[in-house]
Amino acid sequence: MEKLIRQSWWKISGILVLAGALLFAMKTPLSPGILSIEKVEQAEQTLSFELIGYNSHFMTSNGLQVWIQNDAHSYCSKDLEIIDDSHLLIGIDLPEILPSNLFSVVLNDDIDGTLASLDGIFIKGNVEPSDGNGKCYEQVKLTEHGYFSMPYRTILYETIRNLNFHVPMWFAMIFLTLFSFVTAILYLVKSDPRYDDMTVAAIHVAMLFAICGLSTGALWARFTWGAFWTDDPQLNGAAISTLIYLAYFMLRRSVNDPDKRARLSAVYAIFAFIMFYVFLKVIPSMAEFSLHPDTTDNPSFKDYDIEGKLKIVFRTATAGWIILSFWIFSLRYRLLTIERKRLDHE
Repeated sequence: MEKLIRQSWWKISGILVLAGALLFAMKTPLSPGILSIEKVEQAEQTLSFELIGYNSHFMTSNGLQVWIQNDAHSYCSKDLEIIDDSHLLIGIDLPEILPSNLFSVVLNDDIDGTLASLDGIFIKGNVEPSDGNGKCYEQVKLTEHGYFSMPYRTILYETIRNLNFHVPMWFAMIFLTLFSFVTAILYLVKSDPRYDDMTVAAIHVAMLFAICGLSTGALWARFTWGAFWTDDPQLNGAAISTLIYLAYFMLRRSVNDPDKRARLSAVYAIFAFIMFYVFLKVIPSMAEFSLHPDTTDNPSFKDYDIEGKLKIVFRTATAGWIILSFWIFSLRYRLLTIERKRLDHE
């Protein structure tokens, strides 16, 4: 371990990997999307509205098509006026009897691909369920934009870039707490003070990343959920887990005998990791609903919601954050080793 800590190649590689991934994540534009549907007007059997795009290219696109859709029913635009790259005026003829009052707005062109605002428009009128009327265009070529971009997600918008900060910081924290769990067991088995120093250093740095993870999460929640903190089982579990690990340092300060302190701290570090897993994974998975993904039935950021290319950037950033956390751990461990040797010589 000491030999690996002193080597520089992995530190330089980790910083380059992290810097490259974060630079790519911050500089890459968001995918095109439908930002909003405005100025909806309905006169007899005619519907008109303004479609506002985000990072769209309406002026330079070819074969621009817009339609509203509900299940198997589609009604295409009769009038389509391009104002600029992000604004369209749409006119659509409606039947006397509608299959539903709620329709999705769909747009397709050769540059931005297929964009949709699900259940984005409400139409007044008589409703009677009926069989589908098929596609309003003979051939609608469903395409995707041809350049790499961050995925456009309603509510998240530009804050989706925080995915490469907030989540990898927690992965780094989990890595360090797992590392402390292992070194604590090794100390109980071998009674080697180096493993005690490793446990202390790992939990020290883990708390740094936990605070960073909580801070970036709170800021993200403010812009997406409207509050810095909500009554969410995973949020509460993360806070409780952090407090449990902070109590580890209180325990160490309350015991004067070095051997007894190290042994009690090792037992507590093992207990803390088990409780960390329970509060961060087990309890949220048992909750009826959580705003966080991969806990209940929340679809955000699941496999179908993260584009394949974004996964590469996300995993690269995660690797970079973990390497950075281990580097900081190595510095803290070396300081503890120096301090222990100084005390032994006194």
